[in-house]
Amino acid sequence: MLSIRRAATNDIRLIRELTFQIWPQTYAPILSTEQIAYMLDMMYSEAALNRQFNEGHSFIVCYNNEEPVGFASWSEIGPGIYKLHKIYVLPQKQGSGIGKYLIQYIVSDIKERQAIALELNVNRYNTAKIFYEKLGFVVIREEDIDIGTGYFMNDYVLRYDLN
Repeated sequence: MLSIRRAATNDIRLIRELTFQIWPQTYAPILSTEQIAYMLDMMYSEAALNRQFNEGHSFIVCYNNEEPVGFASWSEIGPGIYKLHKIYVLPQKQGSGIGKYLIQYIVSDIKERQAIALELNVNRYNTAKIFYEKLGFVVIREEDIDIGTGYFMNDYVLRYDLN
């Protein structure tokens, strides 16, 4: 049985544990080992996650019975526009409806806040794009984001309209 729990800063250790089980495997086919390490430190260090909580990012952890199997985070980036910053599910649990369950929870949450759209970035070579499109997200543009040290995030920006 799936359930979702709102996360707080005392869950940073759990979020990091899940990240290190998911990220390297997810991105190994499309990013170098060095870029993965750089991005993990940039976005998932304890300090980085604390900063995200302090900046108002909402975090949730998804459980399958008592086992943590994924997490997500989002925040408002403009009037009525929310951004899904993170959504990750353990590789062995992908394809079982957990990602869709997380998205549905987030959409329900932001609708209560009068959201008009949910946006996200996905690497242009990540097959997760297909998952998002099946849920109704559409590509609205491409972005190449300089994240430092010569690394770029080469992404599609997808949008899900709530109107």
